[in-house]
Amino acid sequence: MKARYRYRCYPTPSQKLALAKLFGCVRVVWNDSLAFCISEYTGGRKKPKNAELQKQ
Repeated sequence: MKARYRYRCYPTPSQKLALAKLFGCVRVVWNDSLAFCISEYTGGRKKPKNAELQKQ
């Protein structure tokens, strides 16, 4: 049997700003990593490992 929980948070205005900045940075990192993987794939090379992406 699996249990499921639902949570809701109500951040303060300063917390909302911090979360927006965090998610903005995460989106940029994801898009850069995805672009690098696509360029490696189209160049005929293997998908880079996690360590290679972290070095980028």
